[in-house]
Amino acid sequence: MTVAAAPYFPMFTDLAGRVCLVVGGGRIAEGRTRLLAAHGAVLRLVTPELSQGLTDMVARGDVAELRRRPFAPKDLDGVFLALAATNYRETNAEIAELARARGILCNVADDPEACDVHIPALVHRGDLTLAVSTGGASPAVTAGVRRQLEELFGPEWGELLRLLGDLRADTKRRYPQPALRAAAVRDLLDDGRVLTLLRDGATADAYRYARATLDLEGAV
Repeated sequence: MTVAAAPYFPMFTDLAGRVCLVVGGGRIAEGRTRLLAAHGAVLRLVTPELSQGLTDMVARGDVAELRRRPFAPKDLDGVFLALAATNYRETNAEIAELARARGILCNVADDPEACDVHIPALVHRGDLTLAVSTGGASPAVTAGVRRQLEELFGPEWGELLRLLGDLRADTKRRYPQPALRAAAVRDLLDDGRVLTLLRDGATADAYRYARATLDLEGAV
């Protein structure tokens, strides 16, 4: 049986310092702008009118450039990623068409099929990021899965990554071969004890248990 390839390739992209365009001034544009700002994008916002939230973001300096007018093709100059989130489907379609002609990735709020990029729902636990997307088919399903992930993966997972990062140098010395190192860490995770200790706030005990389980006492 042949399995059809998924149309979108999931990847994480570093937006820090990259110019991202948001066109629109309503609730959806506000959400997109907040998300991009949280990930270090250099924001160019184009809209005749602003929501209160966007007004506050502009006042705080979260938006690098505000062009308070309707969209114009020159707004795409130097842009890495464009997000079309106006209340006008024709305008959003125009932005997507012009962006695609320039090789600029584009997300269209009201038309999943016109998107080159879908904005996933995210769950952050320290350095652990879980992303959920239905390709725009059902935002309700996306939100529901995210809620389940938030319950399944608590803050202790972020603490676990911090612990493993702190022990990384010793672990590499103890297990020079990547395959053996990966197996040792898997055994630690499968045991489940270290996550329980972190969930209970017993951080020092978790570190001691991890060092003992990974046999790191001679790796310092």
